[in-house]
Amino acid sequence: MATTTHRQDQDLARRAAQGDERAWRAIYDETCQPLFNFLCFQAGDRETARDLLQDTYIKALRHLHGYRGEGSLLSWLRGIALRLVLDWRRGLGRRLRQLVSVHREDFDLDLPAPDRSEAQEAGLSVTGHAFQAALRELSPKQRACLVLHELEELPFADVAREVGCAEATARVHHHRATQKMRALLDHRADEMGGQQA
Repeated sequence: MATTTHRQDQDLARRAAQGDERAWRAIYDETCQPLFNFLCFQAGDRETARDLLQDTYIKALRHLHGYRGEGSLLSWLRGIALRLVLDWRRGLGRRLRQLVSVHREDFDLDLPAPDRSEAQEAGLSVTGHAFQAALRELSPKQRACLVLHELEELPFADVAREVGCAEATARVHHHRATQKMRALLDHRADEMGGQQA
């Protein structure tokens, strides 16, 4: 059963699908920042996130008639965004494998760690870089469950709906993500301690 908010979202989506520019602008203004934050965590790169955000809205505009108000409009848009991220990652993986097969000896697939001086100039802490690097080590679904539950404070039922899995599966993804993040960050802290000794 749709809540009042979901019915309002459904009405907004219907008007936007019929060409109401003010309705579309309202959707954009309400959802842009949380969607961009979500995509930044998923892609690990602001420029890629911007591209994916644009693709999300283009796809959403074409399919607004398919929004049924069963969840919030933001949740529906996040579902589109997550599918685009997964497609992007699969494409990136294919491109990397093709490059490596052609020039195997020329490629180092490990992402380079940011230079400490660059991090300091940008006002970023090493811990911040370590956190972002650890996030990139998670699977897209693990990252989504972690970000949605911990940073956006969604209950697991909503996380599961947005990721497209059962609630128990979302809890497993979240648990594995937190374990892996803790192990990666502990390892990074040990490395930093060893360098300073």
